[in-house]
Amino acid sequence: MQKFDTLVALIFSRLFLEFPEPVRLNADSFLDDVIDQDDEEGSFNFIEYFWHTVDWLVAEGYIRITADFSSMDGKSYEVVLTQKGLQSLRKVPDSLQGSESLGERLVEFSKNKGSEAVGTLISLAINTASSAIVS
Repeated sequence: MQKFDTLVALIFSRLFLEFPEPVRLNADSFLDDVIDQDDEEGSFNFIEYFWHTVDWLVAEGYIRITADFSSMDGKSYEVVLTQKGLQSLRKVPDSLQGSESLGERLVEFSKNKGSEAVGTLISLAINTASSAIVS
């Protein structure tokens, strides 16, 4: 789950920084930040794992594909945060100290890398969006 949390945090932070401009995603640009250099098994399956994660974010309504550049060489999408994704990242949960939004904290995480709080931040972002739908 840590690999998923880290990957989603990096994707969300990039999209949050560039919003409302679409961002072209490709797995190679995230590999070194998610997989340790000595993890040969993790890097072997990373491209497939990356696209499953992106497809899940699309299916759950957090991001939207604005252009599909996929070809015989592999997948490549241009994506942007949806309203649901943006709202969840703009929240400042009561459970966190300070006034930074989840998106701002994820951007900070992507600069520092290795924060153990990333799982908490991703859970809050996803739970915040889910509870907004139920409410």
